[in-house]
Amino acid sequence: MLFIRPSKLSDLDALLLLSAQVGDGMTSMPTCKASWMRKLHSSQQAFSDQAGAHNCYFLVLEDSTNGKIVGTTAIYTGLGLEQPFYSYQRKAITRQSNSLKTTHSSESLNLVEHFKGATEVGSLFLLPQYRLPGVGQMLARARYLLMADAKERFSQQVMAELRGVVNDDNKSPLWEALGSKFFDMEFQEAVNTMATQGPTFITELMPKQPIYVELLSKAARETLSVPNSQSAPALRMLEKEGFTHSGVVDLFDGGPSVEAQLDDIKTIKESKLVSVIATEDLPAFDEYYISNASLADFRLIKAYGLINHKGELLLESKAIEQLALDSSNSQVRIVSVMKSKQASADSQAA
Repeated sequence: MLFIRPSKLSDLDALLLLSAQVGDGMTSMPTCKASWMRKLHSSQQAFSDQAGAHNCYFLVLEDSTNGKIVGTTAIYTGLGLEQPFYSYQRKAITRQSNSLKTTHSSESLNLVEHFKGATEVGSLFLLPQYRLPGVGQMLARARYLLMADAKERFSQQVMAELRGVVNDDNKSPLWEALGSKFFDMEFQEAVNTMATQGPTFITELMPKQPIYVELLSKAARETLSVPNSQSAPALRMLEKEGFTHSGVVDLFDGGPSVEAQLDDIKTIKESKLVSVIATEDLPAFDEYYISNASLADFRLIKAYGLINHKGELLLESKAIEQLALDSSNSQVRIVSVMKSKQASADSQAA
């Protein structure tokens, strides 16, 4: 059975192996041991009672049949509080000429800290052999079920960054047209520097003035707000949850950032706490994502269950055991699995 749990320090080697398969451009999962140790320590603290304003709740998907970590997902709080979190905001500009009796519309990119203090969902990755219907959705929605149990720890503004377009040479058209003019480094070097050293170099060298989109190359203009092919399924999942794009894009590759209000996220709104009853004779009724409603020892599975006339969830004993329920608490949080003709799990988000 697959289940989701908080990461542990002992997961370091497995996560380094996963990072090697993620590919370039996913800044939240660099192939850097020191960066992973910082992330794992932050996550360990976040799941404790000592969580601060800026935390990383890092979750892993484990296959109980072999003990392997096969996927990841995470929540990051206090975005931009310790270090600036920069994006470009696309802004339409209209100018009129009375002498020529004409109107001209253009667009600019403005350096902003739009998401300061927000909560970010990201680091969604799944090994190819586990990209089966419902598994990617399981990773994505685990974050919202965790947030529903501890709303006081998360901002009302929730955002996600999608990886943008890069060409066959792993170059970003936007970076080639813009960032490379101010930084003496290739796209991937810039991404790695951001992931391991933070945004100080952006603060120091990126121009603060608006940049006219018309001055960029056609290739760069066409990538603004466009996710790459691997991120497109993740964007569809986010949109189903109620996330929208308001023109904020990534500095490096122009990928879209989307946002939603915490209380408006579909999974959070539709989830509910129910008492669980063990049974050994359960027909295949409805399928749910089920969490144990515990922050410190969070567990989430996908399983069939049946709501009885008392509003209780009938669940097989093996599923209850996998949830690691506390003997003093028989409540779980559930939400129905979204059914889709394109139920694909091959999604990645930065």
